[in-house]
Amino acid sequence: MSETRRRLKRTHVDEVGLQIAPMIDVVMLLLFFFMLTGKLMQNNKVRSIALPHATSAVIPGDVSGRDIINIDEHGKISAGDQPMTTKELQVYLKKRLQEYPPLRIYVRADAKTPASEIKQIMRIAAGAGAVEVIFGSYQR
Repeated sequence: MSETRRRLKRTHVDEVGLQIAPMIDVVMLLLFFFMLTGKLMQNNKVRSIALPHATSAVIPGDVSGRDIINIDEHGKISAGDQPMTTKELQVYLKKRLQEYPPLRIYVRADAKTPASEIKQIMRIAAGAGAVEVIFGSYQR
């Protein structure tokens, strides 16, 4: 009986501790993910476009999940950083709607872009089934 007591007294229980290494791994993966996705979104905006100024401009709360269409002052269209014609844009938007609905568009047109070019983009977006179209501008 005394041997049984000695065995019970000698058992050592390890305390459960906080494992920090897996948490650091997860934080690093999240950091890489957000750094890469932020970089991809910035690449979709063409730097040579001078957005117009508007007194009634409202900054949207969330522009993520939108296809960015850029129109320069000469009326050249690009979806992200890929140049397109109006026919190619029409096909691209219809395909985009089928693969990843709903279709939400962010149009960034230069201040010198003719209004007829912007109307044409609106017609293409409506024909493709866009749910929401917003325009880029600066607040005054």
